[in-house]
Amino acid sequence: MEELTHADKIAVLRILNDIVNADKIIKDVEVDYMNEIACSFELADDFMNEVNNLVTLQALSIVRALPAELKEKIAKMMGKMIVIDKDINYNEVKLYNAVCESCNIERDFNVEDYPDFTLSGPFVNPEDLMNII
Repeated sequence: MEELTHADKIAVLRILNDIVNADKIIKDVEVDYMNEIACSFELADDFMNEVNNLVTLQALSIVRALPAELKEKIAKMMGKMIVIDKDINYNEVKLYNAVCESCNIERDFNVEDYPDFTLSGPFVNPEDLMNII
């Protein structure tokens, strides 16, 4: 994704890192995906220091200013991060929706697209998840 500046890339990784941590369970496949993205961004090995030092609100502000086509790519990355572990966590989806709303990103994540995946998190009622998507 050459169109992104260094600050943009760190902001994207900050948001993805927030999604990874939303369920408080960090799986190797999620870390591998983060590293894959960082590698595609051609970031230095210590990129996580920059990611951890960026406040989420700053990351949202950076992403909000990007063109729509880049935001769509970021939404796809967020969606893949949610499902990469074959579990759709309620907190991850809530975070996805909050980022999309904050950054004016067209939502394209649909739980119904993943019938064989497990649903986890503080579900009061599974229909609640469907209603917010």
